[in-house]
Amino acid sequence: MDEKRKAAFDFARDSTKQLLTLATGILTVTISLTAAGGSVIPDDIRGMLGWMWGLYLVSMVFGSWTLLALTGTLEPLASSTDEPSIRGRNITLPSILQVMTFLGATLVAVIVGIRII
Repeated sequence: MDEKRKAAFDFARDSTKQLLTLATGILTVTISLTAAGGSVIPDDIRGMLGWMWGLYLVSMVFGSWTLLALTGTLEPLASSTDEPSIRGRNITLPSILQVMTFLGATLVAVIVGIRII
């Protein structure tokens, strides 16, 4: 595999890991802060927090799927003769889903922040 292709896999892996790290951190911090002040949070905000947490969790699942797909593409079955690529549907689908759910969760987080202020 040439250097450009190796770099593409490295960048795809690093981007996926970055979103996984952010989603995990945001989920952890917001759950901790909510647990500390849980009795003063209005019910409508609680519902939005639930959606936000769910979307971040789903984003984390899609990120894990993407990393597994990257690994599987680099070490395909013996019968595969295709050159490894990050453009395969097995990688692009979970990656796009990860980004979309992460952005959705972040949008909900911004709305929650605006409504709380």
